[in-house]
Amino acid sequence: MVALFTTAFAFSYPWPAQTYAVLNKYPNPLAPHVISIDVVDRSILPDGTVRSERILGIQQDSPRWIRRILRTPDVTYAREVSFIVPASTAHPHAEPSTPPSQILLEPPKLLMASTNLSLSSLLQCRETISYLPHPWPHLPLPTRKQFAPKLRLTVRNGDSDNGDDDEGEDDLPDENENEPYPSPATTDHPLSHPTMPPSTLFSQSALIFSTGVLATESYPPHGISVESPIEPETLPAATTYPQRAAGRKVEEYSRDRFEQNAQGGRAAMEWAAGKLWRDIETPEGGE
Repeated sequence: MVALFTTAFAFSYPWPAQTYAVLNKYPNPLAPHVISIDVVDRSILPDGTVRSERILGIQQDSPRWIRRILRTPDVTYAREVSFIVPASTAHPHAEPSTPPSQILLEPPKLLMASTNLSLSSLLQCRETISYLPHPWPHLPLPTRKQFAPKLRLTVRNGDSDNGDDDEGEDDLPDENENEPYPSPATTDHPLSHPTMPPSTLFSQSALIFSTGVLATESYPPHGISVESPIEPETLPAATTYPQRAAGRKVEEYSRDRFEQNAQGGRAAMEWAAGKLWRDIETPEGGE
């Protein structure tokens, strides 16, 4: 049996602030189980994407029976790869002949993937996370005029002599038609921007399954596309029922534990975002 966990919610900070908080989340008093973070690689890809690779050290507090089955060490490690993708004005599926006014600005994204390094021969947890500006598209007035210049305000002629209630275009000249791309004001927070919506959508999913002598099913588990051009390595399920039963127990426990950690991780993320927001706004960290 493969365990799947998914969740999604919105953080009440704009995307630049939330991304900054994600990369500076630890150490965190609400996530004491993460005891070390090592950046092993950070590079800028040709399209401007920032790629980071980190190794997380996690202090285990699993029950004794889990440690007995898996021979769990006190500290386990996970590999995390993240991509900060800049915004783009070119929609990836837009036709070359599409006029600029009909192309929506692609939002910036923070995409993350992680997997456990320790005990991966017995249990694997494959997690994916995304942070997106929310709601999107978010086009303030000057930006809307640039990307959709044909949009015009309409007025009702209900007060006309003939009593018609038709809508007509407001043909009055727009004195702000050439207004520049919006820039932050001096009173704005350094991690906010008028082109960014006020919140960030967080989405998380995790696929948890046992492998090796505890595998409840043959690998790859159900749900992975069989149409992939890459032939996956096929590993059989555990040979005996007690082994598969132990694997199911471990999967169920790991999923419940992952859900608990996800709830704690949300609180830790909100704490980090709030602290960094206040620390940047005022050096003393005040309101």
